[in-house]
Amino acid sequence: MGMISSALDRPSRTAAVIGSEDEALTVAGTIAGIFANGDAAQTAQARLDLLSRSGLFGISVPTEHGGIDVSNTVLADVCAAAAAQSATLADILAAHFVALEHLRSYGTDGHRSVVFSAALAGARLCRATARRNGQDADALPLAASGLAWRLSGEALCTPCTRHADWLLVPARSDGGRIAGVLLATRIEGLHYVANSCEPVDRTAPSAEHVLFKDVAVDADAVLHPPVEAAVPQSLELLLEAARQLGAGWRAFERRLAADHGDPLETGLLSARLAAAQAMMADAGRAIDAAQIGLADQHRTNAFLAATAALAVAHEAAGHVRMAADRNAPPATLPPSLVAALRESGRLRREGHPHPPEQEG
Repeated sequence: MGMISSALDRPSRTAAVIGSEDEALTVAGTIAGIFANGDAAQTAQARLDLLSRSGLFGISVPTEHGGIDVSNTVLADVCAAAAAQSATLADILAAHFVALEHLRSYGTDGHRSVVFSAALAGARLCRATARRNGQDADALPLAASGLAWRLSGEALCTPCTRHADWLLVPARSDGGRIAGVLLATRIEGLHYVANSCEPVDRTAPSAEHVLFKDVAVDADAVLHPPVEAAVPQSLELLLEAARQLGAGWRAFERRLAADHGDPLETGLLSARLAAAQAMMADAGRAIDAAQIGLADQHRTNAFLAATAALAVAHEAAGHVRMAADRNAPPATLPPSLVAALRESGRLRREGHPHPPEQEG
């Protein structure tokens, strides 16, 4: 556990203990207000330290590891509440929760013991999107080096990764299989391009540009997920839906404050957002079932529900933005949603084959 435990070399800290789902939502709203309206002189690191002490980073830790393991619907509500005030905060929370789910699903007992305990004390996990030739890529190359590996390349990471504890990086081995690599954020070979991650506010979040220069990777830092789509992917889709929904509600509230508008249009926009909220709740329950169910169908249902929630939330938020700005171009589907919808369509077709043609 050398590379995993190296993140624990930082000074010890303590975090508040959140004891219920209602308390988690209340704390999320309070922290979101601080991120959105905090003193301009307050540094990003100071706000992130406050977030770490809030206890939010531990709310999805399983009960057997000392957490309260809130429902996935509540995780989505937390991210939506954050996104309604600070897109950066929402990105930070979503990345942390999804990374913890990767450990819950694919990590070893050692991974879970170390990282879950640290998360309860306020440690934060980030995620990386690999880049190649200025474009997003599925993974960074992981080259064998004796009994370990070496990782090189570049990635766009969760905002303010430099102030986090661990970074989960997708990597492709020489054999072509994609794995997750869990790295401490302050190790040799990891370089942050910008001088700082300021500012942290409610504007569009700024990804942290990170260079990987021959980073040594021990065997205990590698997570090996199965080939099929599983719970972490569904949770990632759900929390993206939550961020879209939160941004949509933020734009909706601003529109209400700006002018009276057309009551019919206002009602329709509100209904679209409410429908997205309901689908998000359904997807959260489906992911809850997939986390404890053994059947493949549980995981398939979770993926389909999360994809549907994201599609509807993206559409609802887009309608609100276009109502606020008549000159705004129509929203285009992001590549991640396109891929999820394509896979969703394939699963639907396989599950509902056409009847054979009758012979004439």
